[in-house]
Amino acid sequence: MTDPIIYVRAVHFAATIAATGVVFFIVCVAAPAFRLAHRLADAKRVRLALFPQLAFIAWFSLVLAVGSGAVWLVLTAASMSGQPPADVLSGGILWTVLAQTQFGLDWTARVILACLLAATFVPLLSAQRDRAAWIDAVAVVLAAALIGTLAWAGHAAGGEGVEGIVHPAADFLHLVAAAAWVGALIPLALLLGAASTDTASAAIARAATLRFSTLGLAGVCTLLVTGAINTWYLAGSVAALTGTSYGRLLLIKVALFFAMVAIAAVNRLYFTPQLLQTARPDAAQQALRQLRRNAAIETLFGAVIICIVAVLGTEPPGSHANHHPVYGAIPDDAAFVHIHTEQAMADVMIRPGRPGEARATIHLWNEDLEPLDVHDVMLSVTPPVPGSKPVTRIAVQDADGAWQVDRLELSQPGNWTVTVDAVVGPTSHVVLEAPIVIEPAP
Repeated sequence: MTDPIIYVRAVHFAATIAATGVVFFIVCVAAPAFRLAHRLADAKRVRLALFPQLAFIAWFSLVLAVGSGAVWLVLTAASMSGQPPADVLSGGILWTVLAQTQFGLDWTARVILACLLAATFVPLLSAQRDRAAWIDAVAVVLAAALIGTLAWAGHAAGGEGVEGIVHPAADFLHLVAAAAWVGALIPLALLLGAASTDTASAAIARAATLRFSTLGLAGVCTLLVTGAINTWYLAGSVAALTGTSYGRLLLIKVALFFAMVAIAAVNRLYFTPQLLQTARPDAAQQALRQLRRNAAIETLFGAVIICIVAVLGTEPPGSHANHHPVYGAIPDDAAFVHIHTEQAMADVMIRPGRPGEARATIHLWNEDLEPLDVHDVMLSVTPPVPGSKPVTRIAVQDADGAWQVDRLELSQPGNWTVTVDAVVGPTSHVVLEAPIVIEPAP
């Protein structure tokens, strides 16, 4: 927990979810609720009390998201290059990361989306005037794109073939559903807090609660489906869930999620019907207070989940790391990467994973985890410095079927690129490529 990027990721995820959650809440919950009660005299009072609070959350969160994203970019560039953050800012490394890496391109796209979303905030967050319907539609699309494109800054971006399509798509929808549900909890609590015993407030609170309940149900269903897909790709087995730190954190996240679902179910089945009992104002007010408290509890659980997600993004997925059928426990001083495509899988271990002379061990597998029948293997490692030429070596197969490269020279720490070119037939090649982190010398 000493890596600063964990805290930056947590702040960035929380800020992005908060900013986009306000958009989903206004368009999908608040605006329809206020339209139902627009003819009632006290509806304007509730609107004037609520929207300045929503505007503060939205603007503050969006600025915080952009700022924390900038810090995240610098830290990532420093990790990729093996240089301290000050050198990243003064040299051309930052521009190289922005222009030539997937993370940099994703970051640039998200900054543009944030600026466009900010432009919609002016009419969207106004408590005084109506707005065109197209503004709501554009704001929702931009908010969904802003939160969803975080999928390409995490583990989902590393897949190939079908996995390279299904996994990022599932992660995209997972993030959007989380923002629509968790990000809208604080705005809901604020709306319920602004409501009182008058007819307009009660009508707005009832309509908003019902619409939020529907939005939350859709979000929960989406999270269940996409979460199962993500768990399949990132954990892959019960052993990976229980036997790795990644898997155990994921189980805690799932437990918290189901705790939130339980609270949401109580809200929907018990307190929301009480809120609709216009004949018993005291019961409705009690339900209103309990709904506010439950929204606060759900928000707290959601914040813990965001912190867990921030840590998970820095951990090797359970399906890739630390317990392997060939290696057993991966040595602490080794650099290891699992590369998975539709054609084959490769496990590459470089030991020691530090600058200097090292040994690379390569295992090649098919989809059934059976050794891949190959004739020749070529290993290339490319240093993290832009424009560097790869170091290419022929691997030699040992008696156990593994392919070895001895006396591999690693010139510096940083985010190297490893490429395995295997000949599987007379003229057929399988090429697998992925980043691998070479740590600084102790």
